[in-house]
Amino acid sequence: MSEPSHTIIGTKVDPPAAMTPDGIASDHSTAHVTVQPKSSRAELKPGDRFGDFFLLRELGAGSFATVYLAHDVTLGRRVALKVSEIRGLGEGKALAELEHEHIVRVHAQFSDLDTGKHCLCLQFVPGTTLARVIERLFRDGRHPISGQEILDAITFESKDEVAFDPAGLRQRQILSRCDYAAAVCRVGQQLAEALYFAHRHGILHCDVKPANVLINPYGWPLLADFNVSIEGQRVTSKNVGGTILYMAPEQLSLFLQEPTSAVNELSDEYSLGLVLVELLIGRPPFLPPVDFDGDPRRELLRRQQESDLDQALKNDVIPLVLQRVLRRSLAPNPADRYPDAAAFGTALSNAFDLISIDKLLPKGGRLSRLILQWPFALLITMTLLPQLVGSVVNLTYNTLHIHLDPEQVVAFSHVTLVYNLVVYPVAVVVMYRILMAFYRGWRRLEQPPPPTGAEIDDVRRQALSLGHWGIFLALAGWLPGGILFPLAIHLYSSALPWETYAHFVVSFTLSGLIAVIYAHFGIQFVVLRVFYPRLGNPDGARAHIAIEELRAASRWLAPFQSLAAVVPLAGAVLLIAVGGEMTLAYRLLIMSLILLGMAGVGIAVVVSQHLREIIRIHGGAREETLP
Repeated sequence: MSEPSHTIIGTKVDPPAAMTPDGIASDHSTAHVTVQPKSSRAELKPGDRFGDFFLLRELGAGSFATVYLAHDVTLGRRVALKVSEIRGLGEGKALAELEHEHIVRVHAQFSDLDTGKHCLCLQFVPGTTLARVIERLFRDGRHPISGQEILDAITFESKDEVAFDPAGLRQRQILSRCDYAAAVCRVGQQLAEALYFAHRHGILHCDVKPANVLINPYGWPLLADFNVSIEGQRVTSKNVGGTILYMAPEQLSLFLQEPTSAVNELSDEYSLGLVLVELLIGRPPFLPPVDFDGDPRRELLRRQQESDLDQALKNDVIPLVLQRVLRRSLAPNPADRYPDAAAFGTALSNAFDLISIDKLLPKGGRLSRLILQWPFALLITMTLLPQLVGSVVNLTYNTLHIHLDPEQVVAFSHVTLVYNLVVYPVAVVVMYRILMAFYRGWRRLEQPPPPTGAEIDDVRRQALSLGHWGIFLALAGWLPGGILFPLAIHLYSSALPWETYAHFVVSFTLSGLIAVIYAHFGIQFVVLRVFYPRLGNPDGARAHIAIEELRAASRWLAPFQSLAAVVPLAGAVLLIAVGGEMTLAYRLLIMSLILLGMAGVGIAVVVSQHLREIIRIHGGAREETLP
């Protein structure tokens, strides 16, 4: 890439693209080794025979070793031969204990007495490094949008054929069909699993960076280069190593011999988080300044400790759920990160599911776009508008069918005033408090520190409760009026005939059901279309939670779909049955109820189908969420 190198007191830190092919960094950036090796590159060259190995070509060279593609004459296979003049870097011993599908395997370690060279015979991974993939993906200001672009970049950088691998073929199919962010989650999950395996065996990698991740043409990543790895119990300022640009804050502090928390497995987790951000945006999130009057290492540490990730993460490329995972993995305080790499991998796997689900959600039309743009405004509108429709129906019905004498009219006006001053303010205040609690929780998720899984679950439960609160408050506001109004008029003026009681009950019940049904559809549509997809908890058992939650959320869809048509039409039929003078207003009310019933059928069917599709996608099994 075109960014300049950063020299940090003798330790050169290049941008991520300054890497040679196949996993060997050219930046001399491993910090802790002070031995200066003799040059061995002039003594061995492709075409030479070295012990039982025939050197085919140089794959890359780093500070302490040169790696060759070699042919194992004895066993007849291709291997990667890492040749060094430094004994005891520890990589062979570390790798010998780590038999994992996402860690490069070690075949043998030996020393050549004639040349004095030390050799590590490793699994050869055809393909390239993640560093070169990133360089190609973001070359010339490009921004990848699909997982297929990762595979294309690997293919372009690869020079060797790869054997058929059914597991690798499945990996390639998944990456080719998902979008870019989901593909990053997939690769990150597999690397987290590799780190967890190493940590379980007491090994810290200490140098997780794009150049140390090999990736084959199937898109299968393998963690490589354990030459600075150490046992977790023995991390000190004397043996800590790694590449400064990818060190966790506590690792960099220890290297700078400053007071810090322990360097442990969480430090590798932090480094992997940096790698994934770089894979998403094309550069590390924290870079020391090019022209800085001071120690750029300490400036880098300051930026890490402040965790200023907004500029790096807040863009259209990184979905909100993945931002939350990365913010937690990159928390300056190790205690705020995932407890281990396994939990980090699980969060990335869940983020993959949630991102894939979001891609499968129905796109909708103009209304869906408006809701996505103004969710809270539309939520309030869809809650209140059906109440206004119910009020119009109630007022019109009462005017046409309820006949009161002057004394009763005065009592009716007083009851209306008192009822409206008590019931509606209470309902509005309760709904306001519920909505504000949800709004504050929603806004909290977008602000540092990273929200915990419990906080996300709490906000999601609040969102799903809005529909049920809407039902309760609408029924509590409307239905009592059918009894309280005629009873209060009876008590404060004169007795009413039973027909008037019946009309009040019908009026308030009809209006209340219209308000409840359509408000519920509106609320649930906004909640499930906008809020729920963005409230997935990557730290929890997503599939199980989603199924239970969405079953509860869909409880009223079927009965309300039927009632959306039945209630207005039943009201119209009732008006015709009870008779009355066919005035223009009377006819308009009947016609309006018929039209409302017909519209209710269409709206209910469309919205119900849309919501059921959303629920099916959210509640589906993991395999169903794969693109």
